Amino acid sequence: MRAIVSPLLHALFKVLFVYEYEGEEHVPAQGPAVVAANHPSYLDPALLSLGVQRPIHFMAWDALFRIPLLGAALRAFGAFPVDVRKGRGAAAYDRARALVEEGNLVGIFPEGQRSRAGWMEPKLREGAARLSLETGAPLVPATITGAFRAWPHFRPLPKPGRIKVRFHPPIDPAAFAAQDREAAVDAMTAELRRRVERSLLPGVKADLRLAVVYRKEAPWPRLYESVPPLLLATLLFWKTRSWAVVAPAYAYLAYLLADRFLIPQRRVVKWVRNASPVAFLLAFEPAVREAFALPAMPARTWLAAVAAAGLLPYLYARTLVALDAIRGGVLALLLSLAVTAWWSPTPLGPLLALPLSLAAYAWDRRCALWTLAAPVLAAFALAVPLWLGGRLELMPHAVAGLLAWALVRLWPMQPDTAPLERPEEPRLGLGL
Repeated sequence: MRAIVSPLLHALFKVLFVYEYEGEEHVPAQGPAVVAANHPSYLDPALLSLGVQRPIHFMAWDALFRIPLLGAALRAFGAFPVDVRKGRGAAAYDRARALVEEGNLVGIFPEGQRSRAGWMEPKLREGAARLSLETGAPLVPATITGAFRAWPHFRPLPKPGRIKVRFHPPIDPAAFAAQDREAAVDAMTAELRRRVERSLLPGVKADLRLAVVYRKEAPWPRLYESVPPLLLATLLFWKTRSWAVVAPAYAYLAYLLADRFLIPQRRVVKWVRNASPVAFLLAFEPAVREAFALPAMPARTWLAAVAAAGLLPYLYARTLVALDAIRGGVLALLLSLAVTAWWSPTPLGPLLALPLSLAAYAWDRRCALWTLAAPVLAAFALAVPLWLGGRLELMPHAVAGLLAWALVRLWPMQPDTAPLERPEEPRLGLGL
């Protein structure tokens, strides 16, 4: 059953998240061990299990086993139920001890519940350390970062995020055997917390900083957002003398100003703003082609879909990386339009230039999902224009796409050096 469920979970997680593993070699390839990790999300048992070849047997809330499909998936990964009511967990502990003594991996979350704020709870339960001491099995700490932002306890469904699971060198219980049993349990639990939090807290701080960034006021219209609509509106008005034709360009500029002054800022609002320059050009380009008697581009819906797919991985990226990808797309569309007007009047140019620029940037910057995004975008750029009848006249448009990538690569956006103003709210603890 696990052999069937694991590939399905891998495929699902690849769509929803960018996740990586480090230190898998610290989990014993055979023999008993206790794996103990922080517990920021609903995803944690699956995240830890997918990172190792052996099944990890987790204690899980008994109510979860009564949920259709979820209960079957939990059992497939070797989880077993625990009654979380006070004084009712002895049977589950005995089951965990028997599994360890049989040479299995057992997973325990010392917090006993999902984290309320992203870092480890102030009070940890001693079950993991006690189990390691009583059986002599090594205690393997693990840190999960990014999962609290992806699927915290208060959100019913997950959202895209970058997740990292790091397994730390095992804690040998023999090093604590000379101490009194309770003192040894306390010392091992403290060492477990130290190793987990050493790599957890930088991620927690990054999450808090990102939350502040998403609530930060929107910037003034950037050059690559404002110059193209102004330039195209000027050219179209000079050609047509029609305010109706250029009205969408000025409406887009009005949207940029409204975002700066009126629209409350949050994550989705910033995503829409960041992607809007490419969306505007794809929507406005037909009016430009009609006004200047240029051939209409076919398969426009296909190009819009592949552009959206090509920009999707940047939901996981740092802001400047994502904005440079957008800048490259804007430049590719403008350069291809210019090539169509003055050099190679094929209607297929943007179908090559835009995805080729995005493919080159994804490959160059190793963005999230680049191993999938770069070849798919490149295949679209090469195959679709040729399938629609394009030939050597497409070469200048290929040059336009690669030039757009090169310009963004040589002159990347610079970070905003203005300090972030943190929202007025109580300190959350741990000096954050």
